[in-house]
Amino acid sequence: MPRFTARVAVIEALKAKGLYKETKKNEMCLGVCSRTNDVVEPMIKPQWFVNCNTMAKAGIDAVRSKRIEIIPQQYEQDWYRWLANIHDWCVSRQLWWGHRVPAWYVVLEDDQENILGSDNDRWVVARNESEANLEAHQKYPGKKFELHQDPDVLDTWFSSGLFPLTVLGWPDDTADVEAFYPGSVLETGHDILFFWVARMVMMGMQLGGDVPFQKVYLHPMIRDAHGRKMSKSLGNVIDPVDVINGIPLEGLLKRLEEGYLDPNELNIASDGKKKDFPDGIAECGTDALRFALVSYTSQSDKINLDIKRVVGYRQWCNKLWNAIRFAMGKLGNHYTPPATISVTTMPPICKWILSVLNKAIGKTVTSLEAYKSFDATSAIYSWWQYQLCDVFIEAIKPYFFNDSQELESARAASRDALRVCLDTGLRLLHPFMPYVTEELWQRLPQPKDSCRKDSIMVSEYPSLVKEWADDKLENQIDIALDTVNKLRSLKPPTDTNERRPAFALC
Repeated sequence: MPRFTARVAVIEALKAKGLYKETKKNEMCLGVCSRTNDVVEPMIKPQWFVNCNTMAKAGIDAVRSKRIEIIPQQYEQDWYRWLANIHDWCVSRQLWWGHRVPAWYVVLEDDQENILGSDNDRWVVARNESEANLEAHQKYPGKKFELHQDPDVLDTWFSSGLFPLTVLGWPDDTADVEAFYPGSVLETGHDILFFWVARMVMMGMQLGGDVPFQKVYLHPMIRDAHGRKMSKSLGNVIDPVDVINGIPLEGLLKRLEEGYLDPNELNIASDGKKKDFPDGIAECGTDALRFALVSYTSQSDKINLDIKRVVGYRQWCNKLWNAIRFAMGKLGNHYTPPATISVTTMPPICKWILSVLNKAIGKTVTSLEAYKSFDATSAIYSWWQYQLCDVFIEAIKPYFFNDSQELESARAASRDALRVCLDTGLRLLHPFMPYVTEELWQRLPQPKDSCRKDSIMVSEYPSLVKEWADDKLENQIDIALDTVNKLRSLKPPTDTNERRPAFALC
């Protein structure tokens, strides 16, 4: 019967049997399809289940024994809570696509009335139909039969749970499996810790014989600037491509109109776009978006993404260009950097910038090793912005005001220090801003006797240089900078556009 006719018939049948009591309104909410407005009817169907108790216990033990480290550590409790209370996993889905369930139902020739799937003993599980046929012959020797594969497909998480193994050629014993399994780090969102990560761990240990990775790094979830979850109905979804390339308000509204929102949701979404992006989204580029997202990672389990912050990092990219442009003008066309530099004969300001660069390197490396991306980006940004550009570059400008022979030694040392700072600083920044750093690094002169790499990508990442460290000098210049800042705060400049050097220290 059609479903609504069947509902009436059920009530009539209950009345006929004297089992009907009454009809009254209740608070039950029927699910309704968002596109057709039809009532979504639940339908009970037989499913395939996997008992996960043994695999879940192995997953718990792997984290407790530190064979797998979950970062940030607070998500370990979610891991234990999920796996300690795990239920049988329903792995079958009634979808049109996916990995077909590898199960065949045996219909015997003398039992054609048997309904497909009605007898659980008739199922055989195999890798393919040929193996299923052999399995069925062993189970029903001497009998004629037909095989019907289950039309269901496997749960998406079942298929993706095999990812660490299948990409390496498993189940074949390949060289890739031997070389790359288990992996080192998995990076994903914390919202699928159970749905994906736990399934990979359980299936990797069960089928691969070992944990699929040693560390799990969970990134925050991106929300809008107001902290709301991004949804189509609110119209607050931000397409990364729109941030990279830029888009006017008219383009954002057109995107909404081309969607599947009903009129009421479309009005709400349009109002939200007009309020949040009255002038559209400015072109920010890939590097600015990438750096902004990484620098946001200190925000616990969510990122409240404000496009204005991304625009700020785009403007900072311009500052990097200006720093290189200044350097190329002061280095000159015939400058050849030395293979090594000696800090002992340099002016104090050059010694200082190399010392603070050394500290920035140490902070960045230790932060990356600890998966604290925010601390790494903060250390790099502070050095570039507040120490290299605001102090060092301004402080060495007087050396280049004239060609006085008295300052030739200081000019030469400043060139060497500037070139080293830019080369090292760009390599330090490269993982966070790969495109602009590659472009700028290619413009820097390199020592002739060095083995120049073709790309910054394959260059060595900076490491600490013991000879650069000078804590005493850092303290002295910190005092000088603090004094200058306090003096400036007493009387603001009359011309807000006036460009003043931080200080001059020879």
